[in-house]
Amino acid sequence: MQFALVMLFSAAPAWAAFCSSSDSTGAAPLEPRHDFQFFAGYSPVSATLIGTTTDRRFVTAGFAYSYRCWAWSGVSISYSGELIPAAVLLQPGQYLPQYVAAHAVYGFAVTPLGFTADFGRRHKVYAFFQTNEGIIASSEPIPINVTGATGLNFLIDVGGGVRIKTGERHALSLGYKFLHISNGFTSAVNPGVDNNVFFAGFSILK
Repeated sequence: MQFALVMLFSAAPAWAAFCSSSDSTGAAPLEPRHDFQFFAGYSPVSATLIGTTTDRRFVTAGFAYSYRCWAWSGVSISYSGELIPAAVLLQPGQYLPQYVAAHAVYGFAVTPLGFTADFGRRHKVYAFFQTNEGIIASSEPIPINVTGATGLNFLIDVGGGVRIKTGERHALSLGYKFLHISNGFTSAVNPGVDNNVFFAGFSILK
């Protein structure tokens, strides 16, 4: 837990050194640059675009931080990172080779490397695109608990949605992300699982 916090929050000052202190016109930005967000999401079904495991559901909840690095008249790009204390994969009943009842596998994830692009951010409602990369540690090997599978995997997501400003310092986000979990062939067994996550978030802007 402490290691994950250090990874996430130490990354922000490092990226800030590469960020512009003004917008494309050279004027100091008047808008908030920091975004502290609580989010939750649910994947009702698993796909097989990259991973091969099916019949899985996924629940996630956590905190995200974004720092706006570059801004133009209609587009901005932010560094982003996430801390996910609840990353739960819902497993069906299965034979491995013995029968294992349906159950939830609890995980903890951190994604210290991510970016968010906002489009039309000066409007009350605007679109965004985001991607995040990191690791997830789970209470048992996922997505299948078999010999050679691992409880420490890589996590990558790509998605987007709309953001709604509810005030000068608050916003709501609604969106979808394709979230892939696998061990990246660091072991001989790497089935991987693809999650279709629909999520909502509440942001405090500073």
